[in-house]
Amino acid sequence: MASLQGRLSIGLLITLLAVFLLQGAVSSLALRDMTQDYIASRLFHDSESILAAIQPQPDGTLGIDTTRIDGIYQRPYSGHYYRIESGQQVLRSRSLWDQDLPVPVLASGAEQRLQRHGPQQQPLLVVVHGYSKDGRDITIAVAEDLGLIRASVHHFQWLFVLVSLGALVSLFLLQRWLVRRSLRPLVQVRADIDRLERGDIASLPEQVPAELQPLTREVNRLLVAFAERLQRSRNALGNLAHALKTPLSLLGQVSEDPMLAANPPLRERLTTPLTAMRQLIDRELKRARLAGGNVPGRRFVPEQELPPLLDVLRRIHTEKDLAFDCRLAAGLAVNADREDMLELLGNLLDNACKWSRGKIRITTAERDGFCLCVEDDGPGCSDAQLASLTARGVRIDESTAGHGLGLAIASDIVTGYGGTLRFGRSESLGGFRVEVTLPPL
Repeated sequence: MASLQGRLSIGLLITLLAVFLLQGAVSSLALRDMTQDYIASRLFHDSESILAAIQPQPDGTLGIDTTRIDGIYQRPYSGHYYRIESGQQVLRSRSLWDQDLPVPVLASGAEQRLQRHGPQQQPLLVVVHGYSKDGRDITIAVAEDLGLIRASVHHFQWLFVLVSLGALVSLFLLQRWLVRRSLRPLVQVRADIDRLERGDIASLPEQVPAELQPLTREVNRLLVAFAERLQRSRNALGNLAHALKTPLSLLGQVSEDPMLAANPPLRERLTTPLTAMRQLIDRELKRARLAGGNVPGRRFVPEQELPPLLDVLRRIHTEKDLAFDCRLAAGLAVNADREDMLELLGNLLDNACKWSRGKIRITTAERDGFCLCVEDDGPGCSDAQLASLTARGVRIDESTAGHGLGLAIASDIVTGYGGTLRFGRSESLGGFRVEVTLPPL
């Protein structure tokens, strides 16, 4: 769909065009009718004057006293003409020169308005009246050139068009400004949604127009519901993990009973399933705790979160003198759940700590998304093991005993965010290398 601003602007433009076209048409017709009515009224008065100037002659014909008629009717082709017809007699104005102006003969009291072409093909408005004088029926036609009037009307129309275009453009720009101003809250809401996705804010502000309040309140309600559901899920999974670890610990203690030491096959039959159950429970519980995808209102800043994590890893792996080479992009923030990112980094770094000889390099960058690289100086993986790690359909925790559950959890997190996970050998350190790329969210 087009933007609301575009649709409102187009609708407004069409409406304004229709209004101005209708106004122009109505005003042109009204002006034309008004001018013709005015001319017809004047011609009627001239017709009355001509009737008064008609005088019967001794020979029974009609004569006309031209001194009682406007002199304009005496100038040839002046644009003002008259024609008098009574029986077989026809009297014409001097202005017609040798031209005639045929009109219908009307009965006394009749009136007719015509448009004809004059002696020089100019447009004429002809008003014809029927009279009775001295017992004789007389038809008087008075005409006037419409050329000058039409030129004035055309001038007015062009002036009206120019003024209307100026008014149309001004009104359109004004209405467009008003529309943009009225839709400014929508732009602000969109900006707030972008801030929400980046994690700058935890909810949308509700100080918006009444039309937008249901939307923002519903979004905020969904955010709260999602956060509460995720927290309840994590709390429930934590309780489940605690409940399962207790009986597993008891079974582990039973497997260490001296009575079973005398029977190694039986002890192995007990400890092997217990170990597999612990790994399976740890993996599935960690996988279920992941938020996955883009969690609005949350962000992960490696510069802030990584140092405490490295301190924890140093305390866990006290048997090694670990040296972390952190090459973190300044100001980089990831639009992802903090717990998920800590789980991802924790598993990758814990795997590196297990196999490194002491040096681990961590690199973050922003290249079409979030890029993370963890390298160590350990033995790494053979080409065959790397091929099995990256093979389609192979579960990472089953592909090799050295790099198992931690990489499997990392793979689940990266997949949940639509990213990629690549394994290889570090060219600078010589050990295992894991590269994570998460798309921009």
